[in-house]
Amino acid sequence: MPPRLNLFTARAVPAFCQPSTAAARRSIATILNANRPSTTNGVKSGLSASAQMTKRWNSSGSDGKEKSEGFKGPTEDPLPHVSEEAAEVSKIMDKRCDGVASSPELEQGTPISEILQRDKNAQKHAPKVMQDQMKNQSGKRSFSTSARRMQPELQKSADFDDASAALVANMVSQVNAQAAELHPGLKFDAPSKPLGKTDNFRSRYDGLLEQLTKQLMRDGKLSRAYKDMSFILDHLRTSPPPNRNPRRPLLPGPPNAQLPLNPILYLTLIIDSVAPLVKIRQQKGIAGGGAAVQIPVPLALRQRRRTAIRWIIDASDKRRDSNFAMRVAQELVSVAEGRSGAWDRREMVHKLGVAGRSNLGYLMNRK
Repeated sequence: MPPRLNLFTARAVPAFCQPSTAAARRSIATILNANRPSTTNGVKSGLSASAQMTKRWNSSGSDGKEKSEGFKGPTEDPLPHVSEEAAEVSKIMDKRCDGVASSPELEQGTPISEILQRDKNAQKHAPKVMQDQMKNQSGKRSFSTSARRMQPELQKSADFDDASAALVANMVSQVNAQAAELHPGLKFDAPSKPLGKTDNFRSRYDGLLEQLTKQLMRDGKLSRAYKDMSFILDHLRTSPPPNRNPRRPLLPGPPNAQLPLNPILYLTLIIDSVAPLVKIRQQKGIAGGGAAVQIPVPLALRQRRRTAIRWIIDASDKRRDSNFAMRVAQELVSVAEGRSGAWDRREMVHKLGVAGRSNLGYLMNRK
């Protein structure tokens, strides 16, 4: 007789020994219940073993539950609703350690002194400065009360600002009035009366600046000439004071240290100082025969300045700088210091004019 299989001691049943139908499984369970031992330990062990076997067989059967009721996967637990989560979060945030709901004033910026007035325990550990401040204050005060108390101070500061603004406006009006008295509607000094034939009361710039700008113009580019003129004035304003040559002095004017402060006056002194007083005219046949006689002819102010400007521009062309405005500005400074070749040309013209004074008699005799 083959040995009997002990189902209580067997840990696992081979797959080919497992029943394939539900009726066979129920019959096996009935047999196990009939053969269970009478002792309490045996009952417990028999029940546990039979329950394990039944659960194992039911899990492998086709018509049983595929999964046990007690076990669930990590994603099978239903999540709470969003409103429930929000309610839980609000409960946690509203509760303090002592179980008292927090005050909304903490989120609205309540002053620390008012919070300390409500918490007596915190007042003991507060800094001494805050304790003294709380003692001086009587009762509770809200933010609106403190704002009302600060209104007089704010009003005082506003009145001070208005007074200072009025003072500044008064100073500006005084300066404008003084400027209007000195030069009513004019950028430069009003010309002396009566006006000359060639003077214009409405001229925009100084006469020398206009004349020099027109002399600097090349190929009809007047805007370029204005830029060069502006560069020359800036160079004269920023250059150091000139070291005057006692043999070639400038016309009387302000001291050397004050010349760069007024570049227009500086430029006027330079050009008028080097400008010749006469020009030499070649007159043929006046002394008989075909010989030409040199006769000095006096020049007007505009003619003198035009000759000096032409000499300065001709001398600046011999410089090595590539910028035309820079060459002219350096030549003007050289004229102020007595080192320019324009001085040599002026001295030569004056020497010929002094030598040709005797030839003026031929003109008198001819008339």
